Amino acid sequence: MKNRKRQSGFTLIEVMAGMVIIAVGLLLLLPMMVTSMQANDFARGSTEASMLIKDKMEELKNMDVPASGIDSIGTVTRTWTVTDLGNNLYQLDVNIGWTDRHDRAHNNTVTSYMSKR
Repeated sequence: MKNRKRQSGFTLIEVMAGMVIIAVGLLLLLPMMVTSMQANDFARGSTEASMLIKDKMEELKNMDVPASGIDSIGTVTRTWTVTDLGNNLYQLDVNIGWTDRHDRAHNNTVTSYMSKR
């Protein structure tokens, strides 16, 4: 009888145990992925809102006599208020409100000052 050489390798049980450990690990990462996607969605909306506020503020500052108003761009509502503070000074307030994919309301306000021309 010939001696068989001992064969090395993984048994089926070891492979199955490894697959279970990997599957559990991936399932534990799933909530983190969902949270990351929600944070990215909020960051996108916040960045767009900041750009729209900046655009309106620049537009108001380029006017000789700025005026209050409101407009809508898709699901975004933008309002701006111009207050005459006297002493050759205007206060400019731009507020923007938007809703995200989960119908949660968000808003952002920026205040600036401008001298009369």
